This record gives sequence, C-alpha cells and structure tokens, in this order.
Amino acid sequence: MSDDTTVLEQDAPGVSIAAGGSLDEESQSLIEDLGNGMQGVGNLDLLLDVNLKISVELGRTRLKFRDVLNLSAGSVVELGRQTSEPVDIMVNGALLATGEVVVVDDHFAVRITKLLNRVERLKRVL
Repeated sequence: MSDDTTVLEQDAPGVSIAAGGSLDEESQSLIEDLGNGMQGVGNLDLLLDVNLKISVELGRTRLKFRDVLNLSAGSVVELGRQTSEPVDIMVNGALLATGEVVVVDDHFAVRITKLLNRVERLKRVL
C-alpha cells in the first residue's frame, strides 16, 4: 500500500451514488456541514456532477535509466506488490480506498475492501 497512513473503514458497504444517481441523506448532510465550515466554497451541490479521475495502482517499482532504455515489447517489469495484496484506488491522485482486482464481463474491475470514511473522502476530493 502507499505511504498514506490514514485509517480506512473495514468492509465498506459500497458506493452510495449510482451513475447518474443522487446522494443519500447522510452524504448530503455531510456536504452541507462541510460547505458551511469552508469559507468561499459556496454550494457544493454544483460539484456533484463533476467527473473525477479514478485510477487503480497495482504496484510500483524503480528502474535504472539504462534498464528503461532497454525495455522492449515482451519485457516484464516486476512490481513491488504481491498478488495477494490489495490494490490502491485513487481519486485525482489521492488514496480513497483499497480493493481486489476482479473481472466483470471480460473487463477488469475492483471490489472495494477498505474505504476512507465519508469526511476523509470529501476532504480528499475537494
């Protein structure tokens, strides 16, 4: 996992917003509370339809410059993470959750296993 040491919630219940859906009451209340405490932010409802970049980090490694220059088709780069370890789920470059890689209809997907609490999630994406 990354160097980030923020405590994550165990066994996250899932995402509370479906594609094109609306926020549940708890999330809406939290956004209103955060908005009231953040001068100059204005109405956070305006941000609900903003697309965020989600990425999943399988692992990292370091290579010497000469090794990068010697890469070719078929080269294998070993990452510093075991296959049994969770992957990091990032939103705009900030750690949001961890999960396990799964396949859904011949596409890679990630099942969330740990998730930042709602307040931390909002702080990271704002």
